[in-house]
This record gives sequence, structure tokens and C-alpha cells, in this order.
Amino acid sequence: MPIAVQPLQQGLALFHATPPDYRRAAGWFRAAAETGDHDGVAMLGLCQLEGLGLPADPVQARALLERAAANGSAIGHFQLGRVLMTGRGGPTDEDRGLQAYVAAAALGHAEACFNLASCLFAGVGCLPDRLAAKALYLRSRTLGCALRPQGVRVQRRELKAVRALSVRFADPHRLVYLLNERQQELALVHAATQARPRREPPPRRWRQAGQLAAGVVVAVAGTLGQYLRPPSRDAGPTTLDF
Repeated sequence: MPIAVQPLQQGLALFHATPPDYRRAAGWFRAAAETGDHDGVAMLGLCQLEGLGLPADPVQARALLERAAANGSAIGHFQLGRVLMTGRGGPTDEDRGLQAYVAAAALGHAEACFNLASCLFAGVGCLPDRLAAKALYLRSRTLGCALRPQGVRVQRRELKAVRALSVRFADPHRLVYLLNERQQELALVHAATQARPRREPPPRRWRQAGQLAAGVVVAVAGTLGQYLRPPSRDAGPTTLDF
């Protein structure tokens, strides 16, 4: 009985071979795309983006990645996030780029988890959330990402929260919800602290806002507490060895 040929798998094998054969891989990805394989569309877009096995065409590549992402491809979401963040083939859009990384991470894409963590750590397209970033770095490593962040350390007081968040982020629905919820909470805390006048006693309404913000922090078990107090000395490398 003949074995059915899977164009995407054939292409991926050639793409990741040593040495890679990008020209033949691109041909298989095109064949996969023609059968309606959305990951095949995404890989064909990647080849066009980077000029691997066929002429580089960032504009056409971006259109292919948009198409793949719209049809639920994790590869498509991840590569679309890259082009949106860097402005290849069209305008830069950090907000959409971040959302593309979130969508890919929710689908279990290891490198998307890493890039999403880097955005959260630096505040690219979002408010900085270093605790969530560290949890996502850990999650990316669990998924098999070989990349390692430079200069990132988990403080001892963060260990429990980082581990707990990493486990929660494994649920795709909770990942999206938790990231959105934390961004809303951070925005509230940021607004309350920025609106308070300097060198003057805070008006009653801002004291109330501060109390509300503190209540929000308590409600999430102190996971945002690092943003309301001076950071403690970094404990250095821990059992979570990034």
C-alpha cells in the first residue's frame, strides 16, 4: 500500500536538514499551501520573507503570513508577529505584533513564548510586566526553545509566583485572559501613581485610587507587588536557571 506524501513534512525535513535545501523545501511548502495547509502557507511566507529558496519578497510574504495567521496557524501568528514588530513588508505595528505573539504562544509555539516574554520584559507594545515575562521565559524553555534571555534573573521572592504563572500560562485560554488582566491592573496602578502630585499631600480622590490599586494587587496574591516597592537585591541564579 503506497504511503501518502505529506508536503509540509517533506518541506520541513529539507528546511531543517544539515545542510538545508531551501529551494526544494520551498517547493514542498508551495505544494502544501496549494492543498490548503495553513502551516504550509506560513512556511512559504517565511521562505519569501528571508529569501530562502526563492526570491525575497517581504510584501508578498507578509500577505501570506496574514493569511496563515487568520486561519489559525501558530507558525503564521509567530512570523506575522515578527514582521509587524520589525516593519518588514509594511508598517510597524507593535500592538498587533504583540497580539500575534500572544496567539502563537497560546497555541504552544516555543519561540513565540520567548518573543512575547521579551516584549513584556521591555514593555514593547505593552506595559512592562517582568514577572509574567520570567514565567513565559520558563514556559518557552519547557516547550523546547533553545534561546536564552541575557541578564534575566529570578529573585527568590519571585520563585513561587513565576512557577505558578508558568503553569497557568500552559492553558491557552488562561494565558490570554491572565495577560490582559495583568495589563489592565498595571494600567490602573500606573495611572494612580502618575496622577499623584509631587511635593504635595495627595488629594483624597487619589488616596482612594491608591487604595483601589492596592486592593487590586492584593487580589492577585501580590504578583504585582514588585511594581509598588523598591526591588530587593537580586538573589542571582536560582533553581530556575535561565
